[in-house]
Amino acid sequence: MYRTTLIFAVLLIFISLTTFAQMMKEYYNSEKETLTLQKKELKKEIETLKTEIKNLQNRIPELEQEIKTAFRELYVLKYDEEIGQRTASKRIWNGMTDKIVRDGWSEPDRINKKVEKWSRFIQWNYGNIIFFFQDGNLTDWEDWWIE
Repeated sequence: MYRTTLIFAVLLIFISLTTFAQMMKEYYNSEKETLTLQKKELKKEIETLKTEIKNLQNRIPELEQEIKTAFRELYVLKYDEEIGQRTASKRIWNGMTDKIVRDGWSEPDRINKKVEKWSRFIQWNYGNIIFFFQDGNLTDWEDWWIE
């Protein structure tokens, strides 16, 4: 009797383990299939995004030109044809105001100021280029290229 019970218990454990192993195999295969499908979908999405990035990169020159044109039109409206064109192309000349320089060159990297009784002197630094202003008007500039 003891032997029969033992054999029955071992047989029951074996069947349970076999059933459990089969369930685990089915679960594993199901998860593997799900992950394989997700991987395929992600690869498609990556390719789509790569194409989109390439298309956007190809548009950069066109968009940069649109920006230049918009700034040129803005400065022509703000000042006049000649000064607007010169400002948009970052040209500099003696007598231009600090506002025009700021429009064409944006904010300087650094500003140094010196106020005297007779005048106000300001120096704007853009990298290696220095603009000198007296009472809000450009009087000179230096271009330092360090090699």
